[in-house]
Amino acid sequence: MKHRAKFLSVGSWLFGCLTIMLLTANPITPHLSVFNGTGMWLALGILTGLYLLPLLGAAIKVDYGYHLLTGWLAISMLLFVMAGVPVLFSGSALGLRLLLGLITILGVIDIILWLPLALVPKKPLQNS
Repeated sequence: MKHRAKFLSVGSWLFGCLTIMLLTANPITPHLSVFNGTGMWLALGILTGLYLLPLLGAAIKVDYGYHLLTGWLAISMLLFVMAGVPVLFSGSALGLRLLLGLITILGVIDIILWLPLALVPKKPLQNS
């Protein structure tokens, strides 16, 4: 079960990174977001840092990682929900809209599968 949680955590990080990259490539707000710009790399760095904090806790045997990761996954769920707005209201770039919608749906499914692993009683993720 512990390996499944790590796999789902990496999946949610990957879907989060892809969502950020696709949102910056969105033609709706070209003046606000630039693909491969400083803002995109800063957002990717922050998201990666948030996912690395629980791993650092596990490396030094501090039992806070899954609580933090559950919070970060809730923030990622908000990111995926907010990424649905350009999918619904963008008038152009049908391929980008479909890809962003697919990544968003996969990210939500990943988090829905991960949260029961983190929220079950008796902390089985830490013991296995």
